[in-house]
Amino acid sequence: MRLRAKWRGKSAQASGGFLFTHRGYSGPSVLDLSHLAVRSRMSGDDPAHAAVIRIAWSAKDADDWQRELATSTALVLTTVARYVPQRLAVQLLDEAGIPLDRGAAELRRGERAALLDALTAFVLPWTGDEGYKKAEVTGGGIALDEVNPRTLESRRHAGLFLCGEMLDAFGPIGGHNFAWAWSTGRAAGLAVAERG
Repeated sequence: MRLRAKWRGKSAQASGGFLFTHRGYSGPSVLDLSHLAVRSRMSGDDPAHAAVIRIAWSAKDADDWQRELATSTALVLTTVARYVPQRLAVQLLDEAGIPLDRGAAELRRGERAALLDALTAFVLPWTGDEGYKKAEVTGGGIALDEVNPRTLESRRHAGLFLCGEMLDAFGPIGGHNFAWAWSTGRAAGLAVAERG
């Protein structure tokens, strides 16, 4: 799976685990780009201008799907369900307006286009997030260009050393943020110790 989010000219991409939960979407790929969605919601913009999140449900791109559908002698549902879970395949065909008994060779041009869009660039509707209490990583903080990268001393306030989530940096889910916190904490601590 590949996710893409866009908002105000900014974009983020993620791939990997994706889960449907009783409360919405989750998994590493969702968490990796959720910052863009949260920032768009918190901006005060009209909700109609919130971040748009699109998902490609498999590793296949539109050309791959075109070839798959063009050479299939099976039902569209059977063809799609080879690469995505059956229940998801049913839902995607419904979203694209394709009857479940339609053969791949019988797809109409408009149906094919709608299906390709649903398979490779489906817009995930969303209305909110789980908030700070459930956050894996916080965004924001002191801009990185405001600290000395070697010592992590503030360029604005001599003697003030910053590390971890005080700084505006975050990485993908999977330990990068812990590594950032530990390494910047160590660097700042060593710089303070050198000052003696």
